[in-house]
Amino acid sequence: MSNNLTQRTERDEIVRVTSCNSEWVIDEAHKLYLRVPRGAKTFDPKALPRDLWSEFSHFVIDDHRSELIIYLNAECSRIIKAHLHSEDCGSCGDERRDVSTIEMSRLDNEALP
Repeated sequence: MSNNLTQRTERDEIVRVTSCNSEWVIDEAHKLYLRVPRGAKTFDPKALPRDLWSEFSHFVIDDHRSELIIYLNAECSRIIKAHLHSEDCGSCGDERRDVSTIEMSRLDNEALP
């Protein structure tokens, strides 16, 4: 993971990823993720109640495409994609490019409601 806005804490298996509009906290050991607004106060993710987290199958950080991809099920048919933010990000504030985070179904190639 070469993105300098990706942080991993090996001890508690928490990965923090910054996208253009969110901070992603990924608990690899328990297969849970949490999405919070970018720039939110620092917090201890382990102290948050379980019902705030969502389950996932696995995730990939694609540095080449600058994407975080979270696979929501084992069949890889439901995914969430987010554009990775960088210190010299050319995507933030660019109205010509949609950098929003979307959930997609690979079965029908449409965004889910």
